[in-house]
Amino acid sequence: MTTLQLPIYPTLPIDGGERTKNDYPNQIQRHNIVNQEDAYFYINIEMAVCIHGVWNRKKDDMTPTSLIVFDCNVISRDGQFRLRRMRMEVDFVNVTRHPAGTDSQDPVPNMTIVARGPQDLSQFNKTQVLKKSERGWEGGIEVGEIIKPSIGIHQLNGKEREVQYSGKVESGVRLASGVSGHRYTKVWWMFTENSDSSAGVYPRFRVAILLKRETDEPFGANFTITKFDAGWYHRQAERWNNFFGAKRGSEKDDVIDIINFDPAISSSTKPWLQDVEANQLGDLETETGIDDKNGRIWGIYP
Repeated sequence: MTTLQLPIYPTLPIDGGERTKNDYPNQIQRHNIVNQEDAYFYINIEMAVCIHGVWNRKKDDMTPTSLIVFDCNVISRDGQFRLRRMRMEVDFVNVTRHPAGTDSQDPVPNMTIVARGPQDLSQFNKTQVLKKSERGWEGGIEVGEIIKPSIGIHQLNGKEREVQYSGKVESGVRLASGVSGHRYTKVWWMFTENSDSSAGVYPRFRVAILLKRETDEPFGANFTITKFDAGWYHRQAERWNNFFGAKRGSEKDDVIDIINFDPAISSSTKPWLQDVEANQLGDLETETGIDDKNGRIWGIYP
């Protein structure tokens, strides 16, 4: 008889003081976006880079532009579960402001997403596949497979092929609702593990967004994890843990405060972006999103 054993751990409050909240309502460009920890997974998403500049000063295109990069860490606490699929969205919104003592309204930035990274990605690794034969029979044997010494097989040749090792990334953008013109204000990514692997989605990765704006007025963004799939075993363990393991008084708070942006505030960057110029942010855009040559901006990292 097979027995299903489910670990039960005390459940801590998911939201840890101001880690998904603004320190005060109008906090600008907070670093910590999502910081959640339950019995099974640790999720930490930070805004690593926020550069406000212009599209192309060399060509006198002074369109206000922003580059925003998020660092994402999704780690199984005890290695028992793996992330199979995760979808997250960033939705940019105008912020309406009224000058003090007037009924007038400040201009709004009307931002639009012009590039993202990764756009569509499959990550590959090379492995050696050996073709073997005996008495005219051929079969493929993967490296690492154990062959009984009593079976006489002889190597014919060897060739290299690429096999997917950490899955794929798909992404898309959506038009702003209820407005005229074509402005893309929402971007989403879906990370999916390789179905032939048991490694899960790579636990550390970056995503990047390139925005054009009409003005330098403040704007906002809502960050949401809309799908988190770690398999049926994880879902069942969550149910058991919620029933038996929750500490009295623990709270689950899924509300993530809006992220406030203000182009007047100095930009934050990283050493690995030294050659990205705030006055030439348009150089990052290609037909396939933010170009592969800039993969360090949005790729996986150790």
